[in-house]
Amino acid sequence: MRSFVVFSCMGPDRPGLAKEISEFFTARGINIERSRGCVLGNEFGMIILTSGLTDDIERFIGELDSLRKKTGLDIHVRKTKAPTHREVMPSIPYKLLATSLDHPGIVHQICKVLFTRGINIDDMSSNVDSNPVTGANIFQMTCFFSVPPTVKVIELKNDFSRISDEYNIDIRFDAVISK
Repeated sequence: MRSFVVFSCMGPDRPGLAKEISEFFTARGINIERSRGCVLGNEFGMIILTSGLTDDIERFIGELDSLRKKTGLDIHVRKTKAPTHREVMPSIPYKLLATSLDHPGIVHQICKVLFTRGINIDDMSSNVDSNPVTGANIFQMTCFFSVPPTVKVIELKNDFSRISDEYNIDIRFDAVISK
């Protein structure tokens, strides 16, 4: 039987961490289904959906202390279901891009709109970079979500338009049409 585990880790960044983590997984027959990793400040963080035979997953979990010692990372795991077990309702996938001069509260305002409309975020990333020409800190966010049929897209557009005006954020979102 196949089991799934969400693996997350965080600790001081150094070269080779992703190699050491993936090597540990491979040696135990654990597959990486989906992953995200990045350096934030001087900290490396990664979250990974893994899968494997139930016995291999149990052995993997039991041997995590050796990976903790080798890497110096804080590591957490949580058993989960296969991605197909998630309840799926008819919906339209969307991609949102937000850009603004950086200031606190941008992520909160966007997430609040989605929550108010009962929309779950599937994937989200944000970043602040210094503009090389002006030196200003520019915030950018990418967010993927699915709009259920109970949500009127025009009302969602109005919500985003309101916070766009109020917080001076360029917010664009479009349906993601796959071919």
